[in-house]
Amino acid sequence: MCPFTHSCVCSTANIYAIGDVMEGCPELTPVAIQAGKMLARRLFDGKTEAMDYKNVCTTVFTPLEYGTVGWSEDDAKGEFGEENVEVYHSNFTPLEWSLSEHRAKHPAFAKIVVDKSSNQVLGMHFLGPHAGEVTQGFGVAIKKGITMDDLHETVGIHPTSAEVLTDLDVTKSSGASADAKGC
Repeated sequence: MCPFTHSCVCSTANIYAIGDVMEGCPELTPVAIQAGKMLARRLFDGKTEAMDYKNVCTTVFTPLEYGTVGWSEDDAKGEFGEENVEVYHSNFTPLEWSLSEHRAKHPAFAKIVVDKSSNQVLGMHFLGPHAGEVTQGFGVAIKKGITMDDLHETVGIHPTSAEVLTDLDVTKSSGASADAKGC
């Protein structure tokens, strides 16, 4: 986990680090750019906000894309306690894959990690088509403190793969099948 997730602690006055030299932080060009902007604002514009390394959207662009933002399930359980974390999940077949017999055999997957006490979404994980686009859209909402209630009250765009994130109602703790029913 990145040591600068919530605040920047410097051990040497007037020495700053950004980008790939920061151990345990996302080694992504946009992260280094944002960290540099935020450092400049703190040094020269009187701002105090530090870089948020936890809620950085990222995607693995392989034939089956994987996008993520926020806490992983394991990290959230380690930080908040297993009894305080709920996981909503679904295996689903994107409509655009349903016409391909080969693709329909391999479902997509969506998971949302939630703090039980506040119902706040801590993390989102999406394995399926256009994961980068899906993840980027939800990244702002997670950074701003979206809750599962907020997601459930959001009308999904049908038929999109991202709509599954507004409909998740099966929890891991329930033991119920995560396989989606219907279209």
